[in-house]
Parts: sequence; structure tokens; C-alpha cells
Amino acid sequence: MTSTGIDKLELGITEDINLGSVQGHFANANPPSPSMATTPPPANGAVLGLFSFGSTTIILSLYNARASGITIPNVVVGMALFVGGAAQFTGGIIEFCRRSTFTGSVFCIYGTFWLSYASILLPGTDIAAAFDGDADMLGDAIGIYLVVWSIITVMFLIVALRKNLALIAVLAILALTFLVLGIAEFTGNSAVARAGGILGVIPGFGAVYIGLADLLAADPFPPFLLPLGVIKH
Repeated sequence: MTSTGIDKLELGITEDINLGSVQGHFANANPPSPSMATTPPPANGAVLGLFSFGSTTIILSLYNARASGITIPNVVVGMALFVGGAAQFTGGIIEFCRRSTFTGSVFCIYGTFWLSYASILLPGTDIAAAFDGDADMLGDAIGIYLVVWSIITVMFLIVALRKNLALIAVLAILALTFLVLGIAEFTGNSAVARAGGILGVIPGFGAVYIGLADLLAADPFPPFLLPLGVIKH
């Protein structure tokens, strides 16, 4: 690692901040004042966002895949509210403070996804109850909801094409997962819903993998590093 700039420690989706050329240009002309204290940059919020998103996605996907015979996913509500929702949204705010537009947007957007999804399942909101037992209309409404999230994920995927292969794989399979789950809601086909659950486990573990890679890369003495397939420009 060079000492001429602030290089990216994280190997995941955090954006580069390289001030080396600016520092080199002004190093002799404007030496830093001893009395001026420098404020350290915020910690990497991507790790928080990735673990929050990944863990919540894994749990819901296992429920959708009917692991252990589970057919009702409402236990995930608490996880969606506090981990996938609040914790991930906090990670996004930290990334915005680091001036990382992409990661800040990703975590805040998916944080609100989990909050909105949890609100659908919460009985007190009466969102599902408003359909008055019309399962077909409720299925169509949730299907549209999921397809829109698939489209949003594709938008993020386009930007991620120049970042790393791990992130590309996570977003691509996540977009497919949203689409398959949307189709399951439109058709009421439980087999398709189960397939969507199985698919969703992959981006869930993928996000945790990227989060662990970032965490290891930020450690001064990591026991090992994980490859992410960083795309060189």
C-alpha cells in the first residue's frame, strides 16, 4: 500500500477516495499547520450494511424455501425491522457521510425495502387486511411490488458492472430472485415461490461474503483475505 494517498482498504463496494495527487501538488507550497487537528473519516458503513442485508435475506429466503417445513414467514418481521431495515439504513447513512453515493444509495434503498416489507406483514398496519380476504388481488399487489424491486436492483447492477465480480453476482441473482418471487405472487404457485426462496439464499450469503472480505481487508493484520474479483480499469 502506498503512502501518497488514501487508498481503498475495502475490497468490496466502497468507492475509491484518492487524494494523493492533490496532496503531492500542495505538499511543499502549503505545509500543514501543527495546530490544525485532522478529523478521521467515518468508519466503513458497508460492512454493517452488507451483514444486515445478507443475514435478513438468508432468513427470509429459507422461510420462502420452506426449510424445516416453515410456510409462514412472519417471524422475519423483527429481523426486517431492526437488522435489514434500521441497521442497514444506518450503514447507508454512514456511507453517504463518506461521500460514497453508490453504497449509501444501495443500503438506504434496501433498508427501506425491509422496513416496507415488514410493514406489510405487521397485523397492526392492516395493509394485508385491507384486501378483505381477496387473495388474488393481494397476490397481484405484492407481485407488482416485487417486480419493481427487481427493476431497481437491475439499475444498481448496471452501475456495479465496473466494480467486482462478487457484487455483480449478488445483484444479478437478487434481481432474478425478486422477479421469481413476483411471478409466484401473480400465479399463486408455491413451487415457484420455493424456487425464489432457494435463489434468494445465494445473494444473502454473497452479501455476507463481501462484508467479511471488507472486514478482513480493513484489519491491519488479517488472518487471511477473501478474493472478490475486483475489475481493473
